[in-house]
Amino acid sequence: MKIFLTAAFLASANAFAPANGPNTYVQNAPSSTVLGMAAQEPSKRKRALKTLAKTAGVLSTVAFTTAGMPPAAIAAKKAKEVVEVVEAADNTKTILTAGAGLIAAGAAAMKLTSSSSGGLAQEFLEAEPYWDQSSIPVNVFKNKSPFTGKVVSTKRIVGPKATGETCHIVIDHKGDFPYWEGQSWGVIPPGNREKDGKPHAVRLYSIASSRYGDDMTGNTGSLCVRRATYWCPELKADDPAKKGICSNFLCDTQPGDEVKMTGPAGKVMLMPEEDPATDYIMVATGTGIAPFRGFVRRLFFEDTPAAKAYKGEAWLFLGVANSDALLYDDEFQDAKSRYPNNFRLDYALSREQENKKGGKMYIQDKVEEYADEIFAKLDNGAHMYFCGLKGMMPGIQDMLAGVCEAKGIDYNEFIKGLKKKGQWHVEVY
Repeated sequence: MKIFLTAAFLASANAFAPANGPNTYVQNAPSSTVLGMAAQEPSKRKRALKTLAKTAGVLSTVAFTTAGMPPAAIAAKKAKEVVEVVEAADNTKTILTAGAGLIAAGAAAMKLTSSSSGGLAQEFLEAEPYWDQSSIPVNVFKNKSPFTGKVVSTKRIVGPKATGETCHIVIDHKGDFPYWEGQSWGVIPPGNREKDGKPHAVRLYSIASSRYGDDMTGNTGSLCVRRATYWCPELKADDPAKKGICSNFLCDTQPGDEVKMTGPAGKVMLMPEEDPATDYIMVATGTGIAPFRGFVRRLFFEDTPAAKAYKGEAWLFLGVANSDALLYDDEFQDAKSRYPNNFRLDYALSREQENKKGGKMYIQDKVEEYADEIFAKLDNGAHMYFCGLKGMMPGIQDMLAGVCEAKGIDYNEFIKGLKKKGQWHVEVY
């Protein structure tokens, strides 16, 4: 931290640049007399200001490199901003203003490398303002020219009694594959199809981390993948010939393995952050939890502008078979304990709980328990999200239609109205 403060005030005499390591610096020493040229001819003043512009850009690079953040675009932007001021420079006052701007750049570096908890603030991947969705990256990498990421870790995240295996996979993209919460990555599994010898088709997976990644550096993203298998009644075992090609590839990956990726895809599951009082109602089954984990991390675990501003309530419903199949429960319980007024959590465990009719507790049954409250929230502008297997939606729709009938509401018009106002978000597979 001290080096940024020192660099900011000494930048008029010295420009610092990172060498081989993130905490190693090489000193370039342009003469401090450049500031004294303000009273001389315009060309010298211009050169003096360009030196300041370079210093501002380098200072930004030092700050972001030290913090483990992608520096190139930010440093270039800072340098460009100062150079634009330089081009109009014609008096001593402008030069002094540029010098003050340089010191401000140092202060910004300090802000970006600290937070209220003493750690790193997650502000370096934000739009301006943070809720502006006009610059969201979409389909930057396509099937014919995919991005190659590297696996950082693959971990089973369900207990022994879970119905199937679900893995959390962290992929390093070095900051070159930006995305927003609610988007998906496409994965192209290696090899070719047996039937025609063509490459495997891309499979879409909802991203299970915020744009900053689990390590909060902006260099990684995570996927939540259930291994797809087929139980053969004749073999009385899983049939390897019918297993899911891509899910098994991902669940079997080791650190360092390469993954070909496309995207990021989709805008339907984005959070509308302009109004910080917006309520989010999130309904998931199984690995459909992925985008909502990204939401929760952005709002309650990271030092983001969105988190600082948020005053609404994020309400998460997750349906799985049993307690061993719960996903990211430790994180959700942590958020619930620390933000009881802003985060709610309800589980539907079909093999452990009963609904009000004495049957298995499915996700639609759990949501129905709070129908009055949910409808009231929707009337007040809440956004409702659904993510998971396609099979979840008929039950959800039937339940909502029944509630609408009991309330004397036309179900079709009700849903149509939510869609028109952008409050209804569905991503099923």
